[in-house]
Order: sequence, then structure tokens, then C-alpha cells
Amino acid sequence: MESCATKPSDFADLAVEESRALSFDTRAPFEQWLQLLGTRQASSELTSSTDTDTDNSGAIHIESFAGSECEVVFEGLLHVDGRLKGNIRSSNGTLVMTEQGKVEADVAVRVALIDGHLEGNIMASEHIVLDSNARVAGNIHTPSLSIRDGAVFEGHSFLLDKAAGKVLSES
Repeated sequence: MESCATKPSDFADLAVEESRALSFDTRAPFEQWLQLLGTRQASSELTSSTDTDTDNSGAIHIESFAGSECEVVFEGLLHVDGRLKGNIRSSNGTLVMTEQGKVEADVAVRVALIDGHLEGNIMASEHIVLDSNARVAGNIHTPSLSIRDGAVFEGHSFLLDKAAGKVLSES
């Protein structure tokens, strides 16, 4: 299995390349970062539809969580590939919801990458990406929001400054 871990030097090399550029374009480094997250997601293996699996990078994978409403509190990276009902929280974590993900929850994380169906409010202290298959019904609170062509968003977005995002994520 190919290693999916990123090394701090990967980001340092990226920063050096950016500093050499005459004009600063944030799209290229952001796309590389998304690609790195996508690589991690694509190489993950899920064991069964009701189990959670933790790989060597500390990521948690939920294919489906059958049953009653629950609250998921995590650190690091959470992949949701199935149904989940309840709240999702992590002050420093990243939520990656695939196209197969169907979530009914209020979400409070550092970064949210949504490509499935989400019904609930999302608060991210850094960034939210609604990918092309995303269907979101709820309000969004974040300092940075990207909505790709094809995504559907029904609600209100509230753009926060970074300081306010950090204060909200710590509470």
C-alpha cells in the first residue's frame, strides 16, 4: 500500500516555490493541498458498513453508522462515506465527506471538505469546500468558503475573520 502521510518538508518546499513567484496565486497551493487530502482518501480501505477503522495516519473512517443519533468528537481526520446522524465536532480536525456521505448533523471543525449530502449547520474555523457533488442545506460560518461548480447550497453563509473562527472553534 502506498504511503499517504505528508511530511512537513512537502509544505516547506511548496512555501519556497510560492515565495519565488512574482505574483502570489493561492489557487495552485490550495489545489495541491486538496489533492493530497484526496490521495489519502482514495488509498483508505473501509472494513464494513458499521465499523470504524483507524489507519496509521490517525484518520478515522466511517462508512456508515446505523442506529440512533450520536455525537462524533474526533481529532485529526474524519472520513464519512455513508450515513451519520448527530453532531460532529473537532476544534483542530478536518472532516472529509465523500459523495456517498449522507449526514444529518451540525458540524464544528477546523476544515470541512464536503462532496455528499449534508443537512445541518457548518462552522469551520479555517475553511470549507463544497465540492461539485455537495448538497448542503443549512447555514455556513467560516472565514474562507469555496463552492465548486455543480454544488448546491441552500442556506446563509457568514464569513468570519480568522480570529473569530479560532475563538469559536476553541469553545
